[in-house]
Amino acid sequence: MKSIGIIGEYNPFHQGHRYLIERSVKETGADVVVSVMSGNFTQRGEPAVADKWERAAAAVDNGINVVVELPVVFACNSAEFFAKGAVQILEGIGCIDYLAFGTECGDIEKLKDAADFLRLHEKQINLRARELLRDGNSYPKARECALTELNPAFDASLISEPNNILALEYLMNLRTMQPVTIKRRGSSYHQSGERIRSELYANDPEKFDRMDSLYFSHIAAQILKSDPDDLERIFAADKGLSSRMKNEIRYVDSADHLIDRIKSKAYTRTRISRMLSQVLLGIDDAGVQNAVPYIRILALDRKGGQFIKEVKKRGCCTLPLLTNINKEKGEHPEILPTLQKDILASDMYNLLRERDLYEYSDYIKLPYVRRDTSGRNRD
Repeated sequence: MKSIGIIGEYNPFHQGHRYLIERSVKETGADVVVSVMSGNFTQRGEPAVADKWERAAAAVDNGINVVVELPVVFACNSAEFFAKGAVQILEGIGCIDYLAFGTECGDIEKLKDAADFLRLHEKQINLRARELLRDGNSYPKARECALTELNPAFDASLISEPNNILALEYLMNLRTMQPVTIKRRGSSYHQSGERIRSELYANDPEKFDRMDSLYFSHIAAQILKSDPDDLERIFAADKGLSSRMKNEIRYVDSADHLIDRIKSKAYTRTRISRMLSQVLLGIDDAGVQNAVPYIRILALDRKGGQFIKEVKKRGCCTLPLLTNINKEKGEHPEILPTLQKDILASDMYNLLRERDLYEYSDYIKLPYVRRDTSGRNRD
């Protein structure tokens, strides 16, 4: 089977995602689409609008054949670590031919050239960016200035548009898959998702207001009981941010209010939002740097099931393949610290949704299997 990998969040699934799937399949002739998807907390550092099982099922109901989870230590992180974890998982499956992604640029050769330049000059760029950070610039701005100083002809849009940024990180991590990009049409995934999330909030404000309130309460409790040194070890934090959190927490009544009090030119809203989720889940520097990826199946259809059987038969998979963590977690002790964060993320998400912690636990939930109306797996 010719296969293609797609990385997404489906928060929620929308027509932009469907367009990417359909175009990618058409351009590559792929038989199977495998997606790596964020779990219950997203890259922007927020609880997802629906849990990972619901979103994975929606993806399989709309053209994806297999959905596997991107561990939260990668998912709730910057583009660099988000992309690194997702690519490692897809390439760890061992039988995926292409990686498809949407970009504002739409020119794969231009993106590959830019990724090669970034890879070649990474140390110089990072060194200069750190100098510019000390002058009060945000990381995105510091990186852009460092790049254009080194190469005035570098197209700054490639590191300022959200899908282009992720694409460059994917390309810098690719080893075995062939990249394919689909030019974004109309609004970006971020804008499309943001619009639909706004509609969901408007349709059920009580539910989401309650979630936001509980989310802030749990974060506040974690900040109040943590020592400054503990907060500094949170991956997205540093001494400046941890001190601000401790100083401001008594003067705010929501996560948004706290972010507004902390954000600055140096600390973007997105970085602080991710940091708050990392505080809630205890995601520290060691947990990210030492993370060991794995392939945890969340949903699949008949074709996806056939693909997974073929992967096992061929023995091409280089990462642990999980469908039931009760049986499998003890077989792979190296993944346990990373897996435990995913289990915690689900527990915390269920607290925010005020759901039964046993019934919705990662220990109880099993992968969704798409079936047709006759009760048989679809072709």
